[in-house]
Amino acid sequence: MLQRLRNLDRRIAIAAAAVTVSALLLIGGLAAVFLGIRGEDAGLPHEGNIEQLLASNSGAATPGTPGPPAPAPVRFVIPSLNIDAPVVALGVTPDGFPDVPERPDQVAWYPFSAPPGQSNNAVFSGHVDWQTAAGNPIAGVFYRLREMKVGETMEITLDNGAKLTYRVVGNVATQYDDPKVLQVMDPTDRDVVTIITCGGTWIRGSGPLGGNYSHRIIVRGDRVQGLADASLGR
Repeated sequence: MLQRLRNLDRRIAIAAAAVTVSALLLIGGLAAVFLGIRGEDAGLPHEGNIEQLLASNSGAATPGTPGPPAPAPVRFVIPSLNIDAPVVALGVTPDGFPDVPERPDQVAWYPFSAPPGQSNNAVFSGHVDWQTAAGNPIAGVFYRLREMKVGETMEITLDNGAKLTYRVVGNVATQYDDPKVLQVMDPTDRDVVTIITCGGTWIRGSGPLGGNYSHRIIVRGDRVQGLADASLGR
């Protein structure tokens, strides 16, 4: 799983570049496609540290009361960053990698974590950048995620119309191969959301995309109003 998460940025880039590759190979014999606003050190957040984020981990899933499926998230809003994005539920691909959105403006939610509002850890991700069909890099939905400050809020709309508010308790950066990146996806003892995207510097190297991002940016938010209740499918 660690290797899968290490390759999440590559999966994001491959999904973003797939259409571009096909089109450009037809018209120009493109030899390589690169994702990202390359060579740019976008800055890294320092709102807490990853150990603080992991303090709420429970280490085991909390059994729920049998009942109807919990409402799924359909919209993700971060007012301070001017983000208002659709949410798509994604799992893993047949080869075992986390799936990624097909568009730069979408936010992925992973049902193998937890639904928002269910007293656990709901995990989201999104593109930090994207390459257009013309070969130009543009910002992805979470390009500005590094700017979030402790105390700022996020709002998630569920498919039953309920709106849940979360307040940021940490925004940290860690090396892409840090094992703790995996742990932020673990179950928690309270209602939280965790957002993961890439960040730092694009480092040229080997592989199908010619490199990797140096860091993962991780934001965690605590539910503002209580825990899950009957109106949220519990």
